[in-house]
Amino acid sequence: MMIRNLFLTSALFCSMAASHAVAQSIRTIESAPLQEVGPWGAAAPPLGLERLDSDLWQGADPGTLALAFERIGPDLRFPALQRLVRQAVFSGGSAPAGDLDLARARFLAANRLGPSEAATRLFQTVPRLSADPALINLAIDAAFRAGRADEACGWVASPGLEDANSMSTSSTWLETRATCYALNGEAAAANLSVDLARGKGQTDTWLGRAVAAASGPVTNPPPFRGDSGRALVLSMKAQLKLPKALASSGDPSALSALINWPDFATLFPAEEVAPLVRRAAQTGVASPAQEALLRIPPLPPPVMPAPATDATLGPQIEATAPPLLPPSPPIAETWAKTLSQANTAQGRALEARLLKADLQNLVETAPEEIPAMTLPILAEAALWAGDIRLAKALEVRSPIPLSPRHRLVLALLDPVSGDRPVQRHIEAATNPSSQRQAIRDALIAWSAGMPTLGGLATLVQPGLPDIKGGQAGMRTALTLAAERGSKGEVALLVGLALQGQEPASADAETVAIAVGALRRVGLSTQAVDLAREYLLALDMAVPTRAAPAATPAVNAVTAKPNPASAASPSSLRTSAPAASQPKAIAPASAAQPNQPKPATSPRTLPPSPTPKAKTKAPSKPSWAPPK
Repeated sequence: MMIRNLFLTSALFCSMAASHAVAQSIRTIESAPLQEVGPWGAAAPPLGLERLDSDLWQGADPGTLALAFERIGPDLRFPALQRLVRQAVFSGGSAPAGDLDLARARFLAANRLGPSEAATRLFQTVPRLSADPALINLAIDAAFRAGRADEACGWVASPGLEDANSMSTSSTWLETRATCYALNGEAAAANLSVDLARGKGQTDTWLGRAVAAASGPVTNPPPFRGDSGRALVLSMKAQLKLPKALASSGDPSALSALINWPDFATLFPAEEVAPLVRRAAQTGVASPAQEALLRIPPLPPPVMPAPATDATLGPQIEATAPPLLPPSPPIAETWAKTLSQANTAQGRALEARLLKADLQNLVETAPEEIPAMTLPILAEAALWAGDIRLAKALEVRSPIPLSPRHRLVLALLDPVSGDRPVQRHIEAATNPSSQRQAIRDALIAWSAGMPTLGGLATLVQPGLPDIKGGQAGMRTALTLAAERGSKGEVALLVGLALQGQEPASADAETVAIAVGALRRVGLSTQAVDLAREYLLALDMAVPTRAAPAATPAVNAVTAKPNPASAASPSSLRTSAPAASQPKAIAPASAAQPNQPKPATSPRTLPPSPTPKAKTKAPSKPSWAPPK
């Protein structure tokens, strides 16, 4: 009996332990991120971006989501939107209501937005990819964009893919086959596929010309194209000339493919590579490591002209005194000039990101080396970078107060600032036009989470102009998506509402609703970033270039040395130590105003029997803040 009771007791303890283990397992499954088995669970955030929560597609309206995926493009001029939209598209989660076509639309948007390496990784995380010919065709295009021609053409030989695509009325499959044949050196088979594609309605003559150029020399090569993976890989195979507009207005997806192309830096001259990397960084498709290549390099060592010698007395006797070279301006002036010349929100945000680490190091180690006149714009750079501690450290040292809007942005980043900055910003407005803009700014700040207290009464103050704007349907869709709590839908609609708009000219009411919708679905950090960039863009002061004045001819004896031809030693570094920094690409000339020019042959001064020490006059600042 005792043995029987012992067995019963043991069994009871085992069952209790098992039930506890099952309960613990259930709790673990419930608390783990939801991973879908289908294509919605695929995720591959671009380098430097975090993935959003797995519930981002829950509550989304299928029709609205399909239109957003179809219409969203890479022309996102708010840096915050570049990050937000790509976070949403490349993050996986539980599937919303909708069919497989909706899932495919997400992957098509990923190919369109870039970066190409993230799109390729995204397809690699799709389970049972080979079961969906439509997704395979998109994966092939992504592989072509990433320079993985062998992988892309390997998909062409997948079992059943030929039969599935032969039923399609589109010529895309035949164009893909023509591309693979051309890359493999099979010109006859490539031309046959081009002819078959024309039989299916393909009317673009570029494909046939590109196949011919990739197969051998031609007298009239086609222009370079990067609007698809096939076009890009054929352009690279045929070594077509890059268009000049690519560095100023190039498609971000094509740019990301180019700067990640195997041996890209060796295929093109350095003066063409650097602008492409800069444009890719401004449009949000460059990786953090690629951005780091754009950091301003250290100043070169001084180049002193060789002294003239008397041939009769030997080289030991100097016939002339070496010319005095004025000292280089403080590096902070170079930074300030570079920032002020960035005339777009994308450009200024990029320069601020590149400058942040070096500026922080200078503030901590040698703040006395920062001229007072540069402090306001360097504080603005800290605000663009979202670093409140650095911005405050520069503000307290500046004898020049920050603008009211900059103080408003500083308060927006400070969770304990209260509502006084908003009130001061409104009170500083002295006419109806500035009052209307101040109220718009306050609307953005309040939507981003700043306390309102009694300030909301300003919105109904009589005599002020109404805030009006378009896109009523888009704002309504944003509000409804926020009410459903759909993070992904809100992120895409915010990008769609502000797509192609410069931050400084964007509709204030649309921005306010977008910021409020982001906060409502839990994307508070992204909401603050969007509001911060809008307000900073409104306060950008871009210097205008004056017409060069005619300069009278000067005598070679009295001509002063060119300050740009040499630089004096400086204990300040403009970049991180070489041990922790990748090899820098030479930045664009527009972003490097103080880049030394090649030194010309020095002018010979008349011989002086007794060279006297000359007193250096204080140098004038090389940069003045824009008014």
